[in-house]
Amino acid sequence: MDKFVLLLLSFFNVGRFKYAPGTVASIFASFLWYYFPNVFFLQFSVIIFLVIISILLCFYYNKKIQKDDPSFIVVDEICGMCIALFMIPKSYILFLISFLLFRFFDIFKPLCIYRSQKIDYGIGIVLDDILAGLYTLFIMNVIIYNI
Repeated sequence: MDKFVLLLLSFFNVGRFKYAPGTVASIFASFLWYYFPNVFFLQFSVIIFLVIISILLCFYYNKKIQKDDPSFIVVDEICGMCIALFMIPKSYILFLISFLLFRFFDIFKPLCIYRSQKIDYGIGIVLDDILAGLYTLFIMNVIIYNI
């Protein structure tokens, strides 16, 4: 397996943490996103780029190795956490709530999230985190804007 692909899949070795690599990656993504400007087109473009790259990398990995979702792959958590924080106002408490909601959805996989991870070709590796991010984003918008 190409070392560069493994480096990207583990988000520059964040996924190599011994304990809770997905949680560590989500914290890392939250920290980075906090300092990323709340400009709609910019955030949207980054998320689309991350989703496409994540799916391609996981597809490639799945074809070569044929493992479903090893713990060192955290590019999907990075992607999902960025979705969860899309255009969320810069507030430590809002970011903390987003992080906790995202981790809840990512770990327990309620609703259709569990079934989505079963999709073949590495797509399920990313899709469950995308859905967890979307559920989190929806709840955060209800909390913030009382929709």
